[in-house]
Amino acid sequence: MTTLLASGTRNNLTTSAAPDSTSERPWTSFTIYIVSQYLWLCGFPLILLLGIFGNVMTIVIMRRIKSDDSSIGIYFTAISVMDIIVLCFHTLNQWVQYQFGFGLYTTHSIVCKIRTWLYTGGGTISCWYLVCMTVHRALSVVWPHRVNSLCTRRTVLLVLTGITVFFALLYVHYMIGFERIYVPSYNSYWCTVRRDNKSYMYFFEKIFVYIELAVYCLLPFLFLLAANIVLVWKLLMSVKVAGKHLTQGDSDQVQGHRKAANSVTVTVITVSVAFVVLTLPTTLDYIVNYFARQHDRVTGYERATAAFVHAVTALLSDTNHAVNFYLYCLTGKRFREEFVKVLCCGRIRR
Repeated sequence: MTTLLASGTRNNLTTSAAPDSTSERPWTSFTIYIVSQYLWLCGFPLILLLGIFGNVMTIVIMRRIKSDDSSIGIYFTAISVMDIIVLCFHTLNQWVQYQFGFGLYTTHSIVCKIRTWLYTGGGTISCWYLVCMTVHRALSVVWPHRVNSLCTRRTVLLVLTGITVFFALLYVHYMIGFERIYVPSYNSYWCTVRRDNKSYMYFFEKIFVYIELAVYCLLPFLFLLAANIVLVWKLLMSVKVAGKHLTQGDSDQVQGHRKAANSVTVTVITVSVAFVVLTLPTTLDYIVNYFARQHDRVTGYERATAAFVHAVTALLSDTNHAVNFYLYCLTGKRFREEFVKVLCCGRIRR
């Protein structure tokens, strides 16, 4: 979805539309367009710095924490690794391009192909890691003993490996269809779809667009919605049961285990809800632009507005790959404590 937005929307904004027939004013002179440029220049480096720091800290902290559900730590680590890949191969490049007018991925066709494949595939893989973690947690709270006995660390690693291989192969066609192409009208090189390959263009614009919409948006949203309904229901039931047991004088150990389990559930719910909130605007922006490209004539203000909306949704989408660490700190007491130890005391025995 990110690649389609990056190529399709940009082409729509800069090449396909006819000049505004009602005004000679350039569309790049509108205030809303200028604001969008400042969003690119200031937002991307902030997201990049916070995201790299947060994901690296997540990996470090997960190696230190001993959890009753070790599979959650594997999911957190795997998501952080994929988020780092997306930030390095997409967010960094976007910032450099808008700051210095130079695209890192346009230095060579091989770089263009690999970069496009890595960040598009990585974004979808990260999304499905989150889906697996949320569904796993929902099954764990419904059938705790059965799931814990079947879903071992090895099983989780096999599932994550299968997801990685599947989506890496699904997106590998970018290695064929994308090229470093010189655009005379801009006197620069772009990493974009090869227009001379008619069969690939048809596949890319008429078939794969719906496949990507399904695997990056529709199916994950449905799985996350169903899993979160189960998690919220079980969480409410757990709080109700905990109130009854508290009056009966349960031991501190039992109460501690219950609080820890609820904390993990709250963290999973928060992260999955954040994913939907941050990526849904990008999906809607793409759908609108996909149908808008069917019309040749748009006004300059419409083009400037589309550029602003695209900047906002792109920043939200990239924030999805940078915000998880801070959500973990917000919802997980154990995670916060370990983070403070790492910052203040350096290497501490587990």
